[in-house]
Amino acid sequence: MMIDKIKDIVWALILAVVAYLKPLQGEMSALFLLFFVNFLAGYFAGMIANNEEFNFKKAGRCILEALVFFALCTCIYAEGKLKGNEHGAMQCVSFVTYVIIYFYGVNIVKNLMKIFREGTIPYQIFAFLYYILRFKFVEQIPYLKEYLNKSNQKLQENEKGIQ
Repeated sequence: MMIDKIKDIVWALILAVVAYLKPLQGEMSALFLLFFVNFLAGYFAGMIANNEEFNFKKAGRCILEALVFFALCTCIYAEGKLKGNEHGAMQCVSFVTYVIIYFYGVNIVKNLMKIFREGTIPYQIFAFLYYILRFKFVEQIPYLKEYLNKSNQKLQENEKGIQ
C-alpha cells in the first residue's frame, strides 16, 4: 500500500514536470534525434575506420553530454519562465539548440566521411558538406568564425607547449 502511494506520487511528479516542459518538446525532440544520429555515426565510424569494438565508456560519455545539453536547455527555460519571460527563454533555448546542431552536425558529417572510402561519391558529398559547414557556413554566423579562429589558435599554442 505504501509503495503504491509512493509510485503514484513519483508518477504525478514526472507528469507535472513533463507538462511544465511541454513547450520544449520540439527542441528536445530535435536534440534527441541529433544525439542519436551522432551516436550512430560515431559508432559506425569507429567500427569501420578504426576496427573498434563497442565501447561502453565512449557510449556513456555521449549519453552524458546529451544529458548535460538537455539539462542546460531545461534550466534556461525554467529560469526564463520563473522570471516571467517564457518567450525570451524559448528564444535563448532555440539559440543554444542551433549552436548544438551546428557543432554536432559538423561532427556527424566528419564521422560519415570516415565511414566511406575516399574517392567514392558518398565520401565526396560528405567532404563537400564538411567544407561548407566548417569553412563557408561559419562566415554567415556572427562571432562563430572569430570563436573558431581563437579556439584553433589556443589549440596550436597548447600543442607547441607540449612539444
